[in-house]
Amino acid sequence: MNHFQDIPESRLKEEYRQTVLEKYLRFSVFGGAMIICAMAYFIYEDHVNGLPKIAVFFRLLPAVLAALFLVVRLTALRNRTMLIINFYYLCMGGLMIMMAGLLVIVAPTKNYETYVLGTVVVIFCVYLASFYEMKYLIPVYGVPLAAAIIIIAVSGSIPVRRIMILSNTLVVAFVCCLLTEIQNRIRYREFRSSRIIEARNITLSKELALAMAVQRNILPHTMPAPDALCVSVAYIPMIGIGGDLYDFFEFREQDAFGLFVCDVSGHGVSAALVSSMVKAHLSTVRHSCTSPAALLGYINERLVGQIGDHFVTAFYGIYRAPDRSFTFARAGHCYPILDRSGEVAEVRSRGSFLGKIGNIAFEEGVVRLDAGDRVILYTDGIIEARADREGIFGEERLIGAIREHRDLDNERHIGAIIDTVRRFQGREDFDDDVCIITMQVR
Repeated sequence: MNHFQDIPESRLKEEYRQTVLEKYLRFSVFGGAMIICAMAYFIYEDHVNGLPKIAVFFRLLPAVLAALFLVVRLTALRNRTMLIINFYYLCMGGLMIMMAGLLVIVAPTKNYETYVLGTVVVIFCVYLASFYEMKYLIPVYGVPLAAAIIIIAVSGSIPVRRIMILSNTLVVAFVCCLLTEIQNRIRYREFRSSRIIEARNITLSKELALAMAVQRNILPHTMPAPDALCVSVAYIPMIGIGGDLYDFFEFREQDAFGLFVCDVSGHGVSAALVSSMVKAHLSTVRHSCTSPAALLGYINERLVGQIGDHFVTAFYGIYRAPDRSFTFARAGHCYPILDRSGEVAEVRSRGSFLGKIGNIAFEEGVVRLDAGDRVILYTDGIIEARADREGIFGEERLIGAIREHRDLDNERHIGAIIDTVRRFQGREDFDDDVCIITMQVR
């Protein structure tokens, strides 16, 4: 199924027209009022220039149309879109009729070229106020100007050279029509692209939310509460969904507890899909595999050739309460940190990451834990947190933070470490998924 169905073209065009109309109508009341005020001034100017009284008629035409437009715009009629558009362009047509009429009147006078220049100015004003395509502007420009040229030419009262000057306004009008058409098409393409991107982003957001819900469901729903241990965890995905995964295993018949954490290379949905694959493989052996090295080998064999360019680092350890032993194996993951009475150090073992090379042997280590000992597991989002001037947070700063806050209980201990990293990088968010798990022996 295609989840990115484009919006119908007819709907897009209607939305575009409505959006552009609303944008221009924000200033239309001011524009209408300006036309009325300007016409009052130009009536006075025409009187000073000695134009006959009929010039007042041509000046009043756009003023009356502007007044009618304001009535439509400011009354209950404002919801009738086509009526508003028609009056909008009638106002523009009124301006061109006004200039055409005045040109006919002043053609034999010395003011002729001044009014021709005024006509060009009006043409540009109409162009700037136009928001639809060429077909709306051809009658606005062409009919009044062509009529003026024909009337002046037929009258024979002015030289041909002057008629040619007036014909230049037609060229200007035609160029403005073309520019309006080009501008409208560019605007529509931009609008169309933005709406399609917006629609697809909404679809992607919904799918991301679904993926986030799925990933939350593959993480443990409740914290384990084994008698011999206190376990806490903090998981902060970079974009709400990520490639870090943790899980817990309880082997009640052996009085043992397993702790698994992994980190998929990369971020986002693709990393989350790989972590879901790891979870699925874990689920098939969670109650039977009591050898950390064997479990990592099992997962590796099933990931090889299945996860593309990704790879997985992982750590799995099993704590056995009877002898307080912690048996573990590591697959290229960050070294766990052991906090024992203030002595904080990494617990090292060898092992390559998962998903790239088959038939790998993983080293299995054992450490004896005492009451109060705390094991901290984490993903590299913590140590790779970066400050502009100081570089990455690193293992040494992490060990220092663990030591500094060691007297806190598990929950506050994790919170204090994360706060330390945030203060270091100077912001709340992280550039990678972050996961910290603490396991403390009671």
